[in-house]
Amino acid sequence: MVDFTTPNLPGASAIYNTLASKVQEIETKVLTNDNLTASASDMVSIINADLTDLKAKVEGMIPELPSIPSLNLQSEITALSSLAAGSSAHIAKLATIGTSFGSSITAGGYDLDSIATAGASALKGATGSLTAAIPNMELPAGATEAIEVAKASMQPAIDVVKEAASKFSTDESVDELKGIFGDVFAKNTFADSAKALASAADTVVNTFNSRAERLAKELKEVQIQERLDEVIVT
Repeated sequence: MVDFTTPNLPGASAIYNTLASKVQEIETKVLTNDNLTASASDMVSIINADLTDLKAKVEGMIPELPSIPSLNLQSEITALSSLAAGSSAHIAKLATIGTSFGSSITAGGYDLDSIATAGASALKGATGSLTAAIPNMELPAGATEAIEVAKASMQPAIDVVKEAASKFSTDESVDELKGIFGDVFAKNTFADSAKALASAADTVVNTFNSRAERLAKELKEVQIQERLDEVIVT
């Protein structure tokens, strides 16, 4: 969590710090000894005012989304391309797009006629996708200037290509210089290494068992001798 208790931290947000401080205030109030034993209804009345205050602060930080959707340039160009070029409907639609996006298009270094042409070509499949051909601009409801946003992510329209399963070859070639070995050579080398490891493991086990048996025998002989010494003494 952001440190909102230390003043003048570089990059600190006064708005966020206010929210974080309010959350901590509510948490502290809930966790006090007296309130931990309070009933649910009593707890609601205790923190209701704080929750209302927190909600107001959050709404002030994050503006409410407009009920009317933004006007999208790519969507408008798509609608324009469905009209016959030079028709009265096409001319009227192009004029509407110019009114809505004209100043933003110019400010972004674009040209409306070029965008309309590129959009039409893209929609016909001549120059790739529409999202790549023209900028993605949106005019929020009630705004006078459009903003350019990130290009929309492309969604796949065809199935993925299935990868063929690996096949074991009968290649026995060996290239020590390049470090390239055939499948058969690699398999045989691995098998030989596995056998060598298994043999070494058996040797270790046998050696350990032999030593364990010898030690057990020596221990038994010592115990017998100690018993005999005790009998002689008594």
